Parts: sequence; C-alpha cells; structure tokens
Amino acid sequence: MDFAAMTALALGRAFEKGEADPRDATEDFLARARAADPDRRIYVSLLETRARAEAEAASARAKLGLRRHALDGVPLSWKDLFDVAGAATAGGTLALKDRVPARDAEVLARATRLGSVALGKTTMTELAFSGLGINPKFGTPANPHDPKIERAPGGSSAGAGVSLARGLAAA
Repeated sequence: MDFAAMTALALGRAFEKGEADPRDATEDFLARARAADPDRRIYVSLLETRARAEAEAASARAKLGLRRHALDGVPLSWKDLFDVAGAATAGGTLALKDRVPARDAEVLARATRLGSVALGKTTMTELAFSGLGINPKFGTPANPHDPKIERAPGGSSAGAGVSLARGLAAA
C-alpha cells in the first residue's frame, strides 16, 4: 500500500476497515523521512520510539474496534514550535536548542489522546517570524516542487509543509 499517496482521512479509513495497520504506515513514513532527509532540513528530529509506541497502541485499538477518532493511528509531523515531552523544542532558534519541556503542548496532548502518531518535529523559520521558510541555523528544506533548483519553500511552517508534499507524513 502506498501510504504516502493517501490522505490522512483515507489512511484512517484503511485502519478502520483492517486494510492497513498503523505500525506499517508509521514504519513507512519513518523510513521515508530517514532516506529523504539525512541532513535534517525537513525534520529537526524524528520521534521514532514514541511513534512506534503510539502506532502499536493504535493498531491494538483498531483490531478491537475501539478507534478513538478518524485520525487514530495516522502519522503526523509536528512543527518545532509545539512542545513534545522529553524532546528539545527550539522554535527554530539556537537560543532555545537545549530547551526540553516536561510535557506536551496542549494541542499535541489532545491529538495523542485521540490516537494520532507523532512522527517527528519539523523545521521552521526562527521563532515563526518569516513567511519565506528560510532558517540558516537549523536548515531550510528545499521546495519540493522544483527538483532542479533549490528554492525557499515558503511559510513559517516550511518543514511541516515539505514533509507533507514529499510524502514524509500523512498530515
């Protein structure tokens, strides 16, 4: 199954119908991210241990018919603006690169309670203060629509958008 070609909702429906497993989708997206982004210009960090645990739990719920939400088990990328417990949240700036929060941001905590899978944290402009998508400190992901000439991807959420456009996350 080509998980990267599916929308997040289509992926969730496939889990619900038993046509796909969240563990397989998560492994596929993690492998794609490692292969496509060795310099970490799209993902500042992959949350592999967490993602696998969340996918395992989602798989078990799906088998029991206890899915929590349409996106239960769906692998998502998260902008480095959102706190992830135990993982550095730099907000695209070196001044915060060693900041490791003790708990998840509320939006991530809610998504997790509903069963989504957190794949990793994506690059962004420094403190979200630019619409160009450029970050010389953490790296700028190349615009995925021009493989010949690197261009700025645009948006303060550059890594998040590129992760989706390159098939490295479902949403």
